[in-house]
Amino acid sequence: MTDPDIYTETRISMLNPELRQRVRDNLVTSQFQKAGCLRPDGQEWPAWFDHVPIRRVRVATGSRAFGMYNHQAGICRWKDRYWYVFSNGADNEEAPGQRTLMTSSPDLLAWSEPQCVAPGDPKGDLWRNTGGVMGYGEKLIVFVQTKTGHSSARQPRMSANEETRATRKAGIFVTDDANTWSEHDVVDDCHWYEAPRLTREGRLLCAATKENRPVVLLWPGDNPLDTPEIVEIPYDGSRGMDSGRFPYGEASWYETDDGRILMFHRNETDELRLRVALSEDSGRSWTHPMYSNIPDSKSRVSAGRLADGRFFLINNAIADLLNRVPLMMSISRDGLKFEKQYFLLNEPTKIEFPGALKAHGYQYPCSLVERDRLIVAYSVNKEHMELLMLSTSKL
Repeated sequence: MTDPDIYTETRISMLNPELRQRVRDNLVTSQFQKAGCLRPDGQEWPAWFDHVPIRRVRVATGSRAFGMYNHQAGICRWKDRYWYVFSNGADNEEAPGQRTLMTSSPDLLAWSEPQCVAPGDPKGDLWRNTGGVMGYGEKLIVFVQTKTGHSSARQPRMSANEETRATRKAGIFVTDDANTWSEHDVVDDCHWYEAPRLTREGRLLCAATKENRPVVLLWPGDNPLDTPEIVEIPYDGSRGMDSGRFPYGEASWYETDDGRILMFHRNETDELRLRVALSEDSGRSWTHPMYSNIPDSKSRVSAGRLADGRFFLINNAIADLLNRVPLMMSISRDGLKFEKQYFLLNEPTKIEFPGALKAHGYQYPCSLVERDRLIVAYSVNKEHMELLMLSTSKL
């Protein structure tokens, strides 16, 4: 007779009671609507969250000529311009030839013709994933992961079969004129999807995954050209999917006033909840990724701090697998409990150019805080690149 597999799970509750109830009500309402259920009283189902006033801008439009796959945005400000990077491919995600493009704008409204930073190679079976962009003094840095080897989505996952990849490495492309680029390797067998940011201690930090285990890259200071230290996040893989799964390094973080860093991990399981790892020593050591009550449809997230001191988390905050239509923003005064949640985008979308691993909706947000304005870059259906702007005083 086989004994039951009994284990304990560390959990972290980050929604206050009122928001927790609203999140539950919103999920129930969305599932009733999805099932075509009418209310007994004949009224419309309620909207549990308000929409934030935004301005929405198209940055690049997918097409057969330009490339029907566009995804993985990054944005920064450098030398009085805004710089927007993204992955571009012919039709399918994770296909050989996928490359990193960059465009720029003086005002976030008019964007230059996208130029190639990191080319792919269809014949050489090489493709790129874009991991963000940042300015460092006179240099502009684009973070890219390079993959070579056969690509095929043979299992029900949101990426190509891991076992068939010959090489994965994270590197940077560096320029001082936005025209000529030099490539530098950083870490082998590594995924990352967000440019590093400074901790209060003055060290660059970003999430990553090395050998399919969650890690943090911690630089010695503020120079992204230095070699980062690889800090492991404890992870018990013996329980399989019950421990969470973090193969892509899709995580984002912020630091509270008392020096605690909270890292929000996309969890590649059917839990449909973000996992949260905590560091109390400026990123030198971490808890394991704890099960949270923050819903997520399984996508990338963006976390940070507003100029007025409040903390934010942007994600597809609904426990509905791959429902990336509602792009939502949660707000916290202390970074430990979220009190408010808003819809940024909630209009239905429809894929125009079917391709492998595409999904409807607003996806992979990344954010840039600029005084009392928040800028969010994202893709639509993994086909078009956009951004939205909002006044944080409206929150």
